[in-house]
Amino acid sequence: MKLIPRFIPFLALLLVFSCMPKKDMIYMDKDLNYNAEITQAKFLGNKLLVGDVLDIKVTGYDEIAIKPFNLGTISQINSNGSGSSGADLAYTIDKEGEINFPTLGKIKVEGMTLDELKADLESRLKKYLVEPIVIIKQNNLKLTFLGEFGARGQVSYSNEKMNILQAVAIGGGTKEDADLRNIRLIRNVNGVDQTITLDLTDYNISNSPYYYVQNNDILYALPNRDAQILANKTPILTKILTYSGLVGLGLVIFNFFRN
Repeated sequence: MKLIPRFIPFLALLLVFSCMPKKDMIYMDKDLNYNAEITQAKFLGNKLLVGDVLDIKVTGYDEIAIKPFNLGTISQINSNGSGSSGADLAYTIDKEGEINFPTLGKIKVEGMTLDELKADLESRLKKYLVEPIVIIKQNNLKLTFLGEFGARGQVSYSNEKMNILQAVAIGGGTKEDADLRNIRLIRNVNGVDQTITLDLTDYNISNSPYYYVQNNDILYALPNRDAQILANKTPILTKILTYSGLVGLGLVIFNFFRN
């Protein structure tokens, strides 16, 4: 019985440490300087890849003149004999990295951004049209989330310009066990997968060249150290920790009623 009071400080210390807040759970919390000039990485646009699907519409002052340059017009003409469907109203980049544009023919687009493709098409169309305007939308924007995210698997999005924090949001946010200092970004660059480690607790993440995500990026949130230790515990260690906790709780209850 004399040993019981000796356990009280130990149990109190254990309780204090168990209630301490976890570190590195706040986004962009490090090196926060409210007086510093806010800087941000420049968005350069998504690079188009084989298999990407594009909506491209040509507009201009002369509605009759622009018709031969739009898939909708071509499909209506073809539907009289061939029955073209709505699927024909989008351009899919083929294995050669090209699209087959009405009147203009095959155009190499792989590796371009949407802004670059828009400028290229408008330049080509100026040979036929007065001040043509090209509107482009990419249909197959998607990200893949793995690990400690609220959502897992592929998630589609519509806004081409998306930063890493917005991406985390559409991925359902990070779970409590996620290590915000160790978020892996996997990106295919010229056919080679590159893995970059991002620290989302760092305020300077907005300066990173990887601040903006790209189409088909993979984001992997690793579990923090505590979660990894818990997952790797042996059955024996689990039993020891469980029984130790029960014995400690019993001692606290016994000492409370004894007094």
